[in-house]
Amino acid sequence: MFTYETKVRVRYAETDQMGVVHHGNYAQYYEIARTECFEACSGMSYESMEAEGVMLPILEMTSKFLKPALYNQVLTVKSIVKGLPTVRLKVDYEIYNESNELINIASTTLVFVDKVTRRPCHPPKSFMEHVSQYF
Repeated sequence: MFTYETKVRVRYAETDQMGVVHHGNYAQYYEIARTECFEACSGMSYESMEAEGVMLPILEMTSKFLKPALYNQVLTVKSIVKGLPTVRLKVDYEIYNESNELINIASTTLVFVDKVTRRPCHPPKSFMEHVSQYF
């Protein structure tokens, strides 16, 4: 299992008139956290993986809202990868507010896709060499 924490400050544009984060912005928080987690555990950026001919689009996303996130809060987004990726990569998320209260739980499932054929494929060998040390 690999866990990585990312801090995200809620910007004014992400909130409604009550200062509450609009639900659509959570996908951006997951992406920010997932990208940092990905680089930390694999030693690769999305850009370098795409240069190797592999893309990683989202297949599925779920989200459960437990408490609101508010304007100017610094959120902690915890990314959790519980299993070694195959053609798919599942990432779970927990978001905590500044009081360390769990406010959101979510998951995304991504698929490794060949950049040319746009068909599912296995992750790059260099990615798997780095990631396998955590599982």
